[in-house]
Amino acid sequence: MRLESLDIRPRIYMERLDPLLALGRLDGRLTHSPARTAWSIRARFEGAAITACNAGVPTDANAIEAWVAGSGSPPRASEGLNDPLGVAAIVHFFFASLAPASAGRDRQVRRLLQGLFDAEAEASTWSGADLVHYGPLWRGLRKITDEPGLEPSLTSISGRLAQMARLVRRAADHSELVATLPDGRTISFGHDHLRAWLVMIMVPTLLQRSGLSANLLPSLVPRHKFLCSSFAEWRDLLAECLFSQAPLAARSLDRMEREMSRLHERYRRTARSRLVDAAELRVALPSLTRNKLAIAVNATPAGAGYLMRQLER
Repeated sequence: MRLESLDIRPRIYMERLDPLLALGRLDGRLTHSPARTAWSIRARFEGAAITACNAGVPTDANAIEAWVAGSGSPPRASEGLNDPLGVAAIVHFFFASLAPASAGRDRQVRRLLQGLFDAEAEASTWSGADLVHYGPLWRGLRKITDEPGLEPSLTSISGRLAQMARLVRRAADHSELVATLPDGRTISFGHDHLRAWLVMIMVPTLLQRSGLSANLLPSLVPRHKFLCSSFAEWRDLLAECLFSQAPLAARSLDRMEREMSRLHERYRRTARSRLVDAAELRVALPSLTRNKLAIAVNATPAGAGYLMRQLER
């Protein structure tokens, strides 16, 4: 029998029936993965990019990574003049939504990124008005997220998301946007779609707080721009998010683990050498500048420059 006949089709079928299998496979592998730190950093950029797209500000993880690594300005800082809000504010709210849930290595990742990048200061500089506009609602949603009583089930998380959606609808402008389709029909949109992204960014934290995941999984943000209208729709959205995005995250982790293995074989140095640490950081932050690398590995700028030259040889 060929190996191809033993492919992953039965596994995919089972994960479709129970998306928690896909979540558990990712979560369990991440717990003891040598690429955990690098993956967690990259997953934050991917989650922030999904959130920006949900908010109507299309960008990608690479653009956010370059900004955090010190190689550029915030994404769409010049061309996004008609965007509903700035990427800087989105990234700040997304990173802040992850902070209270962080523990263990997640806390280490948070401290590392805070040393490289002050999301709140950047948001104040580039999107100060958005912080004022969306801040009160974000704090209300964060309070709902932190309430006790979550159970390790999609049903429990869906109920919490539905509660958040009710808060967003109460806070939203109740006027509607009406568009006419080419065939003469009209379609209306409530203004709550401009705030639905604030609910979606709470999903990674809810997964961890409920006990469904032991680790924080920042890239598991539903790709959805509108609030669901019923409890059943929220549960279906969560299930689809886990089924479609958890396997992608697992493949990204697998790729990083292979790259880490090659790095440790290539850059074998003394225990005091920071070369391996710098190489691992470059896996998650390929655009890292010399000054940012110096902060991350606690070296002088000259020492960081030497490390970068060694890595580029």
